[in-house]
Amino acid sequence: MQYLPIFTKLDNKPVLIVGGGDVALRKATAVLKARAKLTLIAPTFCDELKALEQEHKVTLVSDYFKADDVTGFMLVIAATDNDSVNAQVHDAAEQRNIFVNVVDDQPKCSFIFPSIVDRNPVTIAISSAGTAPVLARRLREKLETLIPHHIGPLAQLVGRFRNQVKARFEHFADRRQFW
Repeated sequence: MQYLPIFTKLDNKPVLIVGGGDVALRKATAVLKARAKLTLIAPTFCDELKALEQEHKVTLVSDYFKADDVTGFMLVIAATDNDSVNAQVHDAAEQRNIFVNVVDDQPKCSFIFPSIVDRNPVTIAISSAGTAPVLARRLREKLETLIPHHIGPLAQLVGRFRNQVKARFEHFADRRQFW
């Protein structure tokens, strides 16, 4: 296993994306779903990112990337079309032990974005460790057809009764049997 599959709580945690185009927008959209405190650095930004700033959902910094820009962030994503800048972002983050993802450059990723089936709060992540993203996407598409949309509300309902069931059934095996 090349990557440990974990889910990270990003509520109000600082995340940096270096880039201002369509790829940065795609990553920003994913990160915002996790309610991160998102900053983007780039010389220019696409209109959709500017709109997100107007809605106070992101902070845009119009500038060229500098190594110190990664300081204070827990995750950094390099989403530019410039290999040199992406390498600088990678090196700066690695030197500071900050998790980094360089889009479409798997060797420069300490974390990767899986293909996701989202049935909030149920989330299924599929990964090929960056080696076969099209295959992971196909698997996600298959799973999406198998997992009903109402599984999320069902999980929320079950969650509301979790503590009551735990109080009623002392042993894990009993709780498991109940559910």
